[in-house]
Amino acid sequence: MKKVLYITGNQKKLDNAKAFLVEYDIEPESRKVESDEIQSNDAVAIAVQKARDAYAELQQPLFVNDASWHIPALNGFPGPYMRYIVDWFNSDDLLKLMDGKTDRTIILKDTIVFKDGDIEKIFTNDVHGVLLDAPAGEGDGPFVTKLISFDDNGLSIAEAKVVGYSDKEKPLWRAFAEWYKDV
Repeated sequence: MKKVLYITGNQKKLDNAKAFLVEYDIEPESRKVESDEIQSNDAVAIAVQKARDAYAELQQPLFVNDASWHIPALNGFPGPYMRYIVDWFNSDDLLKLMDGKTDRTIILKDTIVFKDGDIEKIFTNDVHGVLLDAPAGEGDGPFVTKLISFDDNGLSIAEAKVVGYSDKEKPLWRAFAEWYKDV
């Protein structure tokens, strides 16, 4: 097994990465690194800076995974600020912002950045979904899992009970794994 350091303090994200990457004989090990996240509307720039900061501190090959959520009808809001929105808003707050909007598209912009002493490699994938009219499903995840659907049948993430990465998220992880196994 080829090991790689995954900069995350989120056990669920680590478990998902392990379950997916094992198919490629890659074993991610996690480490949480505290850093000041830059404030930017550019999610890729945020992920790149996180990788650079972590590498500067650890001096080990590593990768970060960062996501942002963009609602075109709200001019791309919340973008990379979704991590704060889930603390500030509830389902009703987000749905009120969508009053009168006919375009309910939401885009998950997912990024992986690998960094070592010589290489900085960026992988990105956009996953298109819809913002539902009302929360649906159960679970203890963030409220947005009950409001967003990537499912062709219109099921919320919570209803679909996605364990690991959805089929629409896998191309990002597959691209990273295919590349990394040959590094």
